[in-house]
Amino acid sequence: MILRIGDKYDRIVDVMNNCFGWNYKACFKGWYQLNSYKKTSAWFPKIADLSNGKPEPGDKWYGWCNTLSDDGNTIYMNNYEDPSRLGKDMPDGIEPHITFIKLPHSDVYQYAGVFARKRRDKELGWVYERIAKDIDTRDYL
Repeated sequence: MILRIGDKYDRIVDVMNNCFGWNYKACFKGWYQLNSYKKTSAWFPKIADLSNGKPEPGDKWYGWCNTLSDDGNTIYMNNYEDPSRLGKDMPDGIEPHITFIKLPHSDVYQYAGVFARKRRDKELGWVYERIAKDIDTRDYL
C-alpha cells in the first residue's frame, strides 16, 4: 500500500488493518512491531499542544510528552516527570518507525512519514528525524 504524507485514519486499528493487512477488532497500544528482521514498527505518537508554552494535562501519558517541529521533520519524545525513563544513551536509531501522529485538537491519526531515533538531547529528550515521506509499506514488511 502506498502511504502519502497527510493520509488520515480514524483509529489505530484502521491503520493496522488497512495499511499492514492485520485483522484486528481493536488496537490499544501506541507502537506495534511489524517486522522483527528489519525492526520496523508502526508508531502512533500523540502530539502535545504547546500553544500555552507547556503541555496541557491530556498531552502526557505516564509522563511522556511528544512534540513536533514546525517543519514536521522532527519529533521530540521526553518524560518531563521522570527523565530517568529515557534510559541510557544509545547508538543512532536505524529502526524505522512508520509514524501516524495525532495532532492537538484532532480526532484522527495522520501519516507523517518514516522516523528514526537519531540522538538524545538533554532538554528535549529523544530526537526522531524523518527519513522518508511517501512510501510503499511493502518495502518495510
